[in-house]
Parts: sequence; C-alpha cells; structure tokens
Amino acid sequence: MAQLITMRHRIKAVETIKKITHAMRLISMSSHSRLKNQKKHLETYRNAFQTLWRKVENVLVEPGSDTTKSPQNPHRLIILTGSQKGLCGPFNSMLFRFFEQEMLTQPSSQSIIAVGKHAIEYCRARKLNMIASYNDFTTARFVTIAQALTDLLIASPIAYSQVTFYGNYQKNFFIQRPQATIVFPLPDMPKQEDQQLQQPVEYLFEQSPEELGSTLRHLMILITLQELLYDSLLAEQAARFISMDNSTRNADNLLVSMKLEYNKARQAAITQELTELSSNS
Repeated sequence: MAQLITMRHRIKAVETIKKITHAMRLISMSSHSRLKNQKKHLETYRNAFQTLWRKVENVLVEPGSDTTKSPQNPHRLIILTGSQKGLCGPFNSMLFRFFEQEMLTQPSSQSIIAVGKHAIEYCRARKLNMIASYNDFTTARFVTIAQALTDLLIASPIAYSQVTFYGNYQKNFFIQRPQATIVFPLPDMPKQEDQQLQQPVEYLFEQSPEELGSTLRHLMILITLQELLYDSLLAEQAARFISMDNSTRNADNLLVSMKLEYNKARQAAITQELTELSSNS
C-alpha cells in the first residue's frame, strides 16, 4: 500500500510539471508570434534609414574619417547577449561554445559587455573583463538597452578598433544559430540600382555636415543594435517553445508508463488481498 501511495504522488508531480510546461509552451508561442509581427516595423525603419543614408553619405562622410575607420589601437569590445530567463534548451550553451571558439583566434586585449542574466553569470564565472552589464533584458527594455549601449560606445574614452555583437538569431522557427556581427567599424551600405539615388543632389542642412554625419552614424549603430537584440529575443522565444514542447511530450510518455506500472502494482495488491481472504476462509 505504501508503494502505491508513493507512485500516486509521483504521478501527480509529473502531471503538475506537464501543466506548467504546457502553459509555458503556449506563452512562448504567443510571445514569438507577437514579436514576429512587430519585427516588420523595425525592418521598415531600418530600410528607410538606409535609403536616407545612401542619399547623403557622399556629402557627410569624409575620407579618413575616424567614425568609419577603426583606430590603430587593437582593443576590441564584445557585446555578449544571452537570455534573461532559462528553460530554453541549448540556447545559451550553444552561444557560449561558439563564443569560446571565436575567442581562441582573437587577441587578448578586449572588453566585454554582457546583456541578459545568463550572459552576466557566464562572464562572472569565468572572470572575464566585463566593463558593463544589463540584467533586465526583455521585450520592453531592448530599445533602452540599445540606446545605453550606443551612448556607452560614443562616450567611451577608449577608441575601440572593433565592436562585435555575439548573439543568437532565428534561422527558422525550429533552428536557432549563434552569430558574430561587427557593429563597428560601420559596414559599407549595399548599393542599389535605382538611378534616382545615383544622381547628385544638393542639400541644405540646418546643422553642419560634420555634426549631421556624426548623428546619423550614431543612429546607424543604434538601429543595428536594436535589430540584433530583437533577433535574440525572437530566437529565445522559439527555443523556449521547442524546449517546453519536448518537455510536455516527455511528461506524456512518462505518465503513460507510470500509470501502467501503477495499475499493475494495484492489481497485484488486490490479487494478493483476495488470495489472503480466500485462504483464511
């Protein structure tokens, strides 16, 4: 009888876990759908800015400008972005393995900014040169974090030779991959075949070309960071859905086997009691 009671408690515990994982699966799917629908606005904003940049870049960017070319000092800045919450399968471990492999081929003079709770814990556990951290990495805060990162880069007394963003992106809904993206030096914009953009146009600026160019370049860094952070959040929700879906399926399979064992044990106990009663009579 004690064995049956223990088995019933285990079955109830697995059923409770199944309810939790099923609920988290639904929440992750809902969050992913919302983020995916909202991403088109971020892409529209980026495309509009790139069109504006192509129109005025020849006027604003001076040859040899230190805002487009990296300095001679080989000091790198790394932005490592993990998830804020757990229960998302190999989302973080896959990123950290990729990061460690990349670091084997990089110079030792580098600083790290960690975004997300798991990235912060990773950097602290390995005692990396972490100069800043952002712990509250959520969909409501990614714009604020991107702005803070941009402000930090602009106000930094160190002229970084390269700023690299390490994070996950969503190859498709079922596959997430880590990637390294160079945020600075600014990459060249892809040229378009639109002849209208190729025609020289004279612009009258209220600001000086240097001041306006600096503002636009900072804005380009901000938009890039916003999109990279958003991609990480989108991939995180997909990874969490897959993890919770697998957990729910495993709980279902475990419940089937546990209930089968429970019924066998219960039937054996009933048979034993009937045998004892018939023997006594």
